[in-house]
Amino acid sequence: MSLQTDAKTSDIRNVIIIGSGPSGYTAALYTARANLAPLLIAGSLDPTTSRIKGGQLMYTSDIENFPGAIEDPAADVENVKGVSGPDLMHRMEIQARHFGAEMIEEFVSSVQLDAKSGIHTVQTADGQEFKTRALIIATGAASRRLGIEAEAKFYGSGGGVSTCATCDGASFRTGPMYPEGGTVAVIGGGDSAFEEASYLAGLTTKHVHLIHRRDEFRASKIMVERAMKNPKITVHTWKTVEDLKGKPHPLAEKTPFFKDKEVLSAAVLKDPRTGEISELPLDGLFVAIGHIPNTQLFQNDLQTDAEHYLERDNHMRALGKDGTFFKGVFVAGDVSDHVYRQAITAAGMGCMAAIEAERYLAECVAEELGVNPEDVALNEQTIAQSHWSSERDQAGEKPMVERIEEAAEEK
Repeated sequence: MSLQTDAKTSDIRNVIIIGSGPSGYTAALYTARANLAPLLIAGSLDPTTSRIKGGQLMYTSDIENFPGAIEDPAADVENVKGVSGPDLMHRMEIQARHFGAEMIEEFVSSVQLDAKSGIHTVQTADGQEFKTRALIIATGAASRRLGIEAEAKFYGSGGGVSTCATCDGASFRTGPMYPEGGTVAVIGGGDSAFEEASYLAGLTTKHVHLIHRRDEFRASKIMVERAMKNPKITVHTWKTVEDLKGKPHPLAEKTPFFKDKEVLSAAVLKDPRTGEISELPLDGLFVAIGHIPNTQLFQNDLQTDAEHYLERDNHMRALGKDGTFFKGVFVAGDVSDHVYRQAITAAGMGCMAAIEAERYLAECVAEELGVNPEDVALNEQTIAQSHWSSERDQAGEKPMVERIEEAAEEK
């Protein structure tokens, strides 16, 4: 087997990445810089789907915790502002495209994984079919929603409804929109819900309400006790959210852009035992009722945990049903991470999966060309170095797979 430096002219691609978002775009950037000509299948442009191009960050208005992602690097420290989720995703996409990553905006409808040959087949919803030697799965996870009609109206883009307190909680700190801080609520009864409530209470939000449909919690006892003792947190049991109400944007009179925009003003609650209806004034609502990993396409071939997240080893290699590396398949991001679920950790995993995929491809070439294992080991350091050193690019140094082939020919 010989790797093509221009996989567009080959029937078999070197690398296909399924999913965009921080992990997918980062994997595309690294594999493109390794001259592997990756193809990234990004997802849909439809914002109502869980498989939207750019992933969950497309619903995030302000990102303040991604290193370096600020609007104006020249601004005073006091005036530094984060970028929006769509803006960050656009920057990542453009950077990966700049280095040669090919991208298509389409759903993946089916995947056939072949552990024996190591050649995997990906089909898209519009009928295209691609084969690849290395597959990086970065399909992410979709946050569970309340499922009520009004939810979509306020979800993302500063409307008041979110699924990530770490991402959007800072919007409700004391500031121009909320001079006394915003009043927010968290929906859920597990550790994630209580963690988000405690996190929000630590910000300069006015007050935090935690709403749960029962009087028993799945969260650990210490998390519940901590919330109960916090004077900024009120826990409401036997309540479900039936509807959401809106109000004009707080900055509508000062900023023409917000003139016709509405933000959340209240949640309509129902007691499931009695049917009693009540209304809770709110500025923000955080839904923390779990996530659904986008692993449906892979569950017949790959190992998943009890919550259906893909299992992997420490080298980002997907595990087959027998618990061993499924040849040529790698995973990155929230599709295998139900602990951190942050943009920065997803990007790091995308980097790791890309480097491991490159190593895998190089080892395949070395094996088929009869290169000694010692030669591959000696060159593994140059794989990582090639991603960090701009001097290699400027010097026009060939990618590792070509260097291995030339070394084999010299022997």
